[in-house]
Amino acid sequence: MQINSIPPSNYPTYRLNVMFDAYKWDLQASEQSTISDKVLLLEQSEAAYLADCAVKLYCETIAMERVLHKNPDVALRLGISVQMVEALCSCEYHPSRHVRFMRFDFHPTTSGWQISEVNSDVPAGYPEASVLPVLAQEYFPGYCPYGCFGTVLKERLSAIVPVGSTIAYLHDTHTVEDYQIMHYIGDLMEASGYKSMYASPEHIGFDDVVQTGKVTRKAKQIGGIMRYFPVEWLEFTPGVDWRGFIHSQTPSCNHPIALLTQSKRLPLVWGKLGIEIPTWKELLPETTCPSKLADYTGWILKPAFGRVGEGINIPGTMSAEEERAIHIAAESEPIQWVAQRMFESMPIEGLHVNIGVFVVDGRFAGFYARVGDSPKIDENASEIPILVRG
Repeated sequence: MQINSIPPSNYPTYRLNVMFDAYKWDLQASEQSTISDKVLLLEQSEAAYLADCAVKLYCETIAMERVLHKNPDVALRLGISVQMVEALCSCEYHPSRHVRFMRFDFHPTTSGWQISEVNSDVPAGYPEASVLPVLAQEYFPGYCPYGCFGTVLKERLSAIVPVGSTIAYLHDTHTVEDYQIMHYIGDLMEASGYKSMYASPEHIGFDDVVQTGKVTRKAKQIGGIMRYFPVEWLEFTPGVDWRGFIHSQTPSCNHPIALLTQSKRLPLVWGKLGIEIPTWKELLPETTCPSKLADYTGWILKPAFGRVGEGINIPGTMSAEEERAIHIAAESEPIQWVAQRMFESMPIEGLHVNIGVFVVDGRFAGFYARVGDSPKIDENASEIPILVRG
């Protein structure tokens, strides 16, 4: 594994191609470019190992999800609200009617590969795991893309949503970043004969439809739903029929059931599930509830439903005041936090690396990397393509 750079003379062209072809319209984040010149190069054996581990993790996660769906008392330990647990655990959920995908975050450490979490609900990185490697490939002879998230997702979504239907792409309509991610998938599906509606969740209504003598809830005038809007946000967004999303039989990607395994507190209920999850236990650092620790030395704290590195107190990445605020929050409401044994990130060419590995309906679907100067991979990290020696 190594990190290399797009040749300086080619970078301006590459940057423009990324902007127009890879849906990276927001070129700047403060003073930092959102389009890096870096590329992560892997060997075949490394890529195959990560892909195989991710598929195993996916299968184990689905097994946990199915048990949690039938055990609301256990699900309540995940930090999910009582009313949300009641809805999720009482819904009629048929996996074959929906597309299910996840992204597992791998890190090279001094102890080998480890994962930090699963992004089970609305993981980011769709064009980055699809288009970026294709654009970078011409600058690295002998290397090629390994998987394509967009292609796999299109195949699966096309299999359950009738051609000609309108697919609703739900996102936070206040941000261009969310819109560009959804627009990539929308363009793919439009090329296959589908219509697109880019909307906020409150724009979706639901009807009760009688089919073969049975009442079924479905989204109004919508053939499929792809959501880039976290399930836990639905509950607190004014005007949203969040129970409608849970009980609807309209094909979804992902169905809200994903919230059950999105919580970082998932490892705390492993002992209550009665199933074997050897890959998770091998790759995830020791995890516990903050209330069980008298001293946080050697541990990091994470919000149960945090994203993009928010609220994580990795030593050396924040002020003492910020860290103390996290301690106070975790101590006052431990059900919304988790403590994870800290691993030592192993920098590659001076950069800390997080490799996101996508799995769609049990099939490996591609990767991308985020890199930064700090071991805390957050909104300041750069997203870069991954190529594999061909």
